[in-house]
Amino acid sequence: MNDTLAPVRSLGSDRLLLPASATDGARLTLADRLELRVGFWLLLRSARRQDRARDHDDQARRLVNDRLRVDREHAALRANVLNSVRA
Repeated sequence: MNDTLAPVRSLGSDRLLLPASATDGARLTLADRLELRVGFWLLLRSARRQDRARDHDDQARRLVNDRLRVDREHAALRANVLNSVRA
């Protein structure tokens, strides 16, 4: 049997090791809570910026497409009017 693809496990790898602060029920300090709050605020801010940039890109693309559609419609109407005048 070829055992090169067998899963490798070390002794005790079935137990989840948590840091002592997470298992002893210790409360977060004010500095830790402030750090978490600032980090969360920064994540939300960057997500909002990405959403705004994506919305701006979508809006710019829609405007370009609308202008191109209006130009095509005007060209088709112009061609139709010219054909009806010549006939």
